[in-house]
Amino acid sequence: MPFLKIVRLLPVFILILCTHCKRSGSGGDSLDDPINALQVDATTYITITNTYGPNDPASGAAAALFQLYADYLPGRIFLMNIPSQSSPVYNQGVTDSIMNTFFKKPPIPSLHLNNEYVDINLVDQLDIVSKRPVKVGVNHLVTDKGDYYEVRAKVKFFDFFSGTSFYLTSYLLGDFEPRDYGGGISFATMPFPGVTEISGGRLTFSTDGQSLRDTNRVVFRKGDPVIHYRVLISADSAKFAPGILLDTVNIFGRSYDAGDLFGLRQTPLNIKLPKTPSSEVAERLYVATFIFRKEDGDEFYKLENTFQTQIR
Repeated sequence: MPFLKIVRLLPVFILILCTHCKRSGSGGDSLDDPINALQVDATTYITITNTYGPNDPASGAAAALFQLYADYLPGRIFLMNIPSQSSPVYNQGVTDSIMNTFFKKPPIPSLHLNNEYVDINLVDQLDIVSKRPVKVGVNHLVTDKGDYYEVRAKVKFFDFFSGTSFYLTSYLLGDFEPRDYGGGISFATMPFPGVTEISGGRLTFSTDGQSLRDTNRVVFRKGDPVIHYRVLISADSAKFAPGILLDTVNIFGRSYDAGDLFGLRQTPLNIKLPKTPSSEVAERLYVATFIFRKEDGDEFYKLENTFQTQIR
């Protein structure tokens, strides 16, 4: 950390120390906060986003691609499915804001690697992006608060930035079977020729899917059920796009050093994700947290890193 920055931080350190002493004396030691022990990996994680919409027949093909690409880099690939207007979980304000803010293509059937539009054959791009040096990472804690999930995010910088803005946001995602759940929530999907078919009343794969990294392995088999993975369900109504401006939390504004941490008690990054009828019937629930970067003169936001955890 540069000497000038240390000098400027001294008053803040003193304030934090005094605050900590007061809390310790009253039995409320901030060291007990679980956010302190939360690790932020120095790993580049990648999100592949589908904008076909869960009810579109092509979403079955997208589900196949999701499995193949997630298998290509195990543990490094996250998924997100942005619902189209025909979906029961479509929210015009949220969807339009996310698509118009973060994506360089309109919400038409397409795949995105992070928030860059790509062709369906994106193995080369995956290799390139996965080898980029990690500059910032993110993780989160999620707590069930009854009618919403509280997300406490933690951000760590691994490189120096100056004159750069960062934005943080989280989404609630769910896995759904392609069926009618009742109550107006239907994810029923017609088959996509050559990829999916109706078998025994369920949407299943009509072919085997060979691994992209080992052609001797099969990722999914003919007859396996199709799942609509990581469908966007809800977002914080006040922070969904572009989210929390980290510059307003950082006392140095748009200047960041390697080792800088945000999301602790002194720099909280809290997001509320409301529960919905769809989230209550989802087969599985996830929280995805994204950190975007925007440089001076940039027209678009760049997804710098992401993290995703299953919460149910």
